Amino acid sequence: MKVYRLSLFLLFLVSTLLVGCGGGSSGGGGSSDVDTPDGVEEQRTGSVAGIVSNTVTGEPLSNVTVSSGERSAQTDSNGAFVLSGIPETSRAVIQFALEGYESAFRPAEVNENEQTDVTALMVPVGIAESVDPMMGGEIAIPNSAARVIFSPGTINSSEAVSVSLTDIDPASSAGNMPGDYTAGDDDNPLPIESFGAISVNITSESGEEVDLIPGASATIRIPLSSRNANPPTTIPLFYFDEETGRWVEEGTATLQTVDGESFYEGTVEHFTVWNADDYLQTVQVMGCVENSDGERLNNVRITSNGIDYTGTSQAVTNSEGVFTIPVRSSSSMTLRGQRGGDITSTRAITTTGEDLDIREQCLTTITLGEQRPISIQLTWGEQPRDLDSWLYLPEGGYISYQDRGSLEAVPFANLDVDDVSSYGPEVVTILRPRVGRYRYFVDNYSGTEPGISGSPARVELTTTNGTRVFVPPMGETPTQTNYWTVFDLLVSEDCSVTVIAASSPVYSTTSPARPENDSAAPDFCQVNN
Repeated sequence: MKVYRLSLFLLFLVSTLLVGCGGGSSGGGGSSDVDTPDGVEEQRTGSVAGIVSNTVTGEPLSNVTVSSGERSAQTDSNGAFVLSGIPETSRAVIQFALEGYESAFRPAEVNENEQTDVTALMVPVGIAESVDPMMGGEIAIPNSAARVIFSPGTINSSEAVSVSLTDIDPASSAGNMPGDYTAGDDDNPLPIESFGAISVNITSESGEEVDLIPGASATIRIPLSSRNANPPTTIPLFYFDEETGRWVEEGTATLQTVDGESFYEGTVEHFTVWNADDYLQTVQVMGCVENSDGERLNNVRITSNGIDYTGTSQAVTNSEGVFTIPVRSSSSMTLRGQRGGDITSTRAITTTGEDLDIREQCLTTITLGEQRPISIQLTWGEQPRDLDSWLYLPEGGYISYQDRGSLEAVPFANLDVDDVSSYGPEVVTILRPRVGRYRYFVDNYSGTEPGISGSPARVELTTTNGTRVFVPPMGETPTQTNYWTVFDLLVSEDCSVTVIAASSPVYSTTSPARPENDSAAPDFCQVNN
């Protein structure tokens, strides 16, 4: 009888403790129904949302695990996710994991009861092979300079291990890199410029992570991947810190060229993502952000993206709508801002060795009530030097370098930047969509090799449903099939957008035909409130 009473007491005690502690969901939404005890401040939380894509094919990725701290969610069949319940912070590190891909990491500012947009690109694993630790060995990606070389007895395992090697290739897309191109810490972030990166992972047969024996080292070769025409001969090595989302300097590498392939070679004592980087020699650019009424806007996050170098940097506008952002000196880059679902116009600037004030022309937010603009960004490699964006409009006419349009008057669509000297970006924005069918395509204006697919080109389409990435498929005949039809946009009366990827053949020797539309003078769509 005493045992029975004791059992009841213990059951009551455990139940009370469980109720008092509450519970947390590992999913993307929901909140606890348990009251916050007196004297304990309720935690402020926000959420992040976006789309995850394969950086090579542009296809959205499903079943990606998205996590931050103890919170996690998964992407749906469209690559979309919402991760909620993240504590308010100026820098949360969001991780994206999927078998067969390198994990991606994105820092994000999380504000109470707000949703932050986060887009992630995931790089497929380059190669994975078995290595006998006692014998050592060399892992190399075919048709690439990427390599990792192990001496006998340096891997900390008595059994065979699997070694994966991936070329991150940041020059093809700055978004391939984990983090945000900063070293240092929150109090003193240091912008860096990448000249190439690789990821090496060692796992046991049971899937556990394995590293080198303490004090041992291995040789790595990082393929040169940069928009900078003058890479340094000796460069610092950095590894990625998954906890802070920043890069940590450790070691050096030297530039070498073998059989026409250039790479940085160095030695490392542990494995993660390794990056051949250099600290940016920076100047400060002071600018401003305003809405269409000329009112200055605060809390707009500004991002720079190098045109003739591989790197990004960030800043946030203050209460007066002014930002100061560190960028590479004597270089070209683009500036663009975002606050929630609102984005700004894109501006290309060139710096000298002195600080630059561009407040005479503020970046302008592009929004219209509940309606969000459609943005199409084209980037490419060093060759061909000039690729052009073209957008056929439902009412007739087009947006291109020949007619850049306007966001302040009909057609309420324009080409922000027309780049004729490699890399891009060229950004087309549709502020007020018309009901009907748009068609977007890319023209190899230079008409030279390696063509659109060999450059390689990539198109990032941002709608209310998030961002999708398109890359040119195989089948192009460079210098002959100079046009790549990418997608159609079908806009409904309520402003919902259906994206229709172009079907084969997507390459042509002449400009694509216009899509058929039901009306020669379609109305602007209207968001249903």
